[in-house]
Amino acid sequence: MASLQTRKLCSTAGSCKQTAATNCEGCLQSFCTKHFIDHRNALSEEMNDIISEYNCLKSTFDQSAEPDSHPFFKDIDQWKEDSITKIQQKAQELRIELFQLIAIRKAEILEKLQQACEEIKNSQEIDNFIELDLLQWKTTLQNLKAKCDPTLAFSLEPRDDLPVVHNVSVIFTLDNELFGQVFDNAVQIQQNGEIAIHDASHNYTEIRGKNEYTTGRHRIRLCIDQSADSWTFLGINSKSTLLQKQSSSSKSAYGWTNNNYIWSNGGCQPNKSAARIEMKMNDMITLTFDCNHRKISMINERTQANYELLVNIDHCPFPWQFHVNLYEANSRIRILST
Repeated sequence: MASLQTRKLCSTAGSCKQTAATNCEGCLQSFCTKHFIDHRNALSEEMNDIISEYNCLKSTFDQSAEPDSHPFFKDIDQWKEDSITKIQQKAQELRIELFQLIAIRKAEILEKLQQACEEIKNSQEIDNFIELDLLQWKTTLQNLKAKCDPTLAFSLEPRDDLPVVHNVSVIFTLDNELFGQVFDNAVQIQQNGEIAIHDASHNYTEIRGKNEYTTGRHRIRLCIDQSADSWTFLGINSKSTLLQKQSSSSKSAYGWTNNNYIWSNGGCQPNKSAARIEMKMNDMITLTFDCNHRKISMINERTQANYELLVNIDHCPFPWQFHVNLYEANSRIRILST
């Protein structure tokens, strides 16, 4: 029989001096028979609370299962009403402007018509006109008739630079994107997939995200934690394309590199826009994948430079994946929560 000095006592806080009868594999504490039963009852109560919360969540989800119950439908309806109001206001402004211009136009035509009528009447009264005068008056008459045609004097010109209604779109966010695959050991994925870190060598290597994009618009926000700003690729690749060393050269790769090049269909071309493609250290980059319109875009939040690239799905079929290629030693890129 074990001595009192070697016996393990019950772990229950308080005055229990009973010998421990059993161990709990969950919390690794020892309990006497009575307090072990109390411990199990407490765990059962906690389990019941969890089940209750799950059931409550399921009930809430079932009640909101109808698509038209989503709160964003109210936002869309509000956008529609605001847009209608703005269009009606703009239409009224255009009507007023048109009324004013018509009045000015009519006054100009009437003044020239009266002048011509007086000239013709005076020439007729004194019988002072010849064939050339008749030809001139006929020409003046034709010109005045032409000016009375409202379709020749007025037109509606679209103003894309000053939209009455701002276009909106629905952005569908999957679970937060994380780095999921690497081509080789030159890159390590850390912090549960949020950070990709290149080793001390200078080697091209591909990294892919874990999500797959087939429909809708999706946004990924990044931070360039460490970079010499010489060569980093950001964009997409098709899931069907195997990971490779110089992945930017694959026919399915679409994106941009900070040496100011645009990549698509297996090749690259220099960026011809005034805004240079930059991915400097601490820059925040937002990528948007628009599957419905088959295009991707990138914005550098520091420079506000915006780039857009159409995607040929014959070369880059769905599903798309977030695609990074790092080259610089010790370069590091981080995915930010959206």
